[in-house]
Amino acid sequence: MGKFAEFLKEQNGEEPYKLVIISHDDPLDPNETAPLVRSNAEKLGIEVYLAELMGCYLEDGGGDDKLLYTYPVDSEGKAKLPTMKVTSEYTKPIVMNPKNTLIMMRGLNARDGCQSWWVMGRTLEHAGFKLINSVRCNEICNNKWYNQMMFQRHNIKTPETYLIRHSEGGLDAAEKLGNKYPMILKTSVGSQGVGVMWVESPKALVGIVQLLYRENKYVDILLQEYVKTDYDVRVIVASGEIMGAMKRPIIDGDFRSNVSQGSEPIIHEITELEAKESLRAAKSVDGDIVGVDFIPAKNRDKDSPFFIEVNSTPGLTGIEGAVKKQKTSNNVSLKNKSITKDILNNMKTILSKYKKQR
Repeated sequence: MGKFAEFLKEQNGEEPYKLVIISHDDPLDPNETAPLVRSNAEKLGIEVYLAELMGCYLEDGGGDDKLLYTYPVDSEGKAKLPTMKVTSEYTKPIVMNPKNTLIMMRGLNARDGCQSWWVMGRTLEHAGFKLINSVRCNEICNNKWYNQMMFQRHNIKTPETYLIRHSEGGLDAAEKLGNKYPMILKTSVGSQGVGVMWVESPKALVGIVQLLYRENKYVDILLQEYVKTDYDVRVIVASGEIMGAMKRPIIDGDFRSNVSQGSEPIIHEITELEAKESLRAAKSVDGDIVGVDFIPAKNRDKDSPFFIEVNSTPGLTGIEGAVKKQKTSNNVSLKNKSITKDILNNMKTILSKYKKQR
């Protein structure tokens, strides 16, 4: 049994913590990480539950207890939701108490999902539950401009970035970037590389901005300098420690490196400076368990990388796949390596800090 399970059993006679993973399965964003976490948690002897956000709700139980009602979720993370032709029954309610329950809430997404899910997160925090990650962390990470502001506030190096403030403001932002094309244009809300565009000329910039504003007159658009690179890096951080890092090569014929877009990652060793700055980036968004993305500097030992964003719900299948790939290449140090298990073991720190703060 792992360190985390042992820790839970030694808590001054208190009952062990439960781990409740509240997530959402979407055809465009399959729920792969939640069942992966559940599988590894069970192997560590942790009592773990997987709930589906769509249709779930809370009720007050006795004392500080909350009852979470959810539709069934199978071993692959697929929820059995009712349809016009098929009925589905709620499972037995999950009894949760802030004294013994840790909640991993992975479905708070600014682009997709119900606003009531955010209300549920705030309700749980108000009731004293520890959420990984907090609602505030999700708010920052789900908005690229908010994320950028946090980086600037904490003096974290990023590509030069400006907000396009109205439908005719594209050229003004480009002028601040010295009119150096190509540039990268991003909608403030987006994930998996969707909403990120390559802009090669003023004419293209004006057309793209006008089109985006026609589709949504309240859209927030960022214009960013292009930093040439062959790859970027995703660092997994948990409670102030580096769990692992992977190199994501730029996709052939593209400028993006997202695993969801087809990049094939490999395990990557980061420098002391990159590790130090990645931890600062995670801290700047109040992240407990996050993915930190950066473009490496030319002199990786002396110069800080360019930080792109922090992801509050990082997928773990990509980095676990990279670990598995290197295990087959006689890498002795990775023989028993599992990023997911390392994260679960590391939750001891998160729980201890939270317990002291309450």
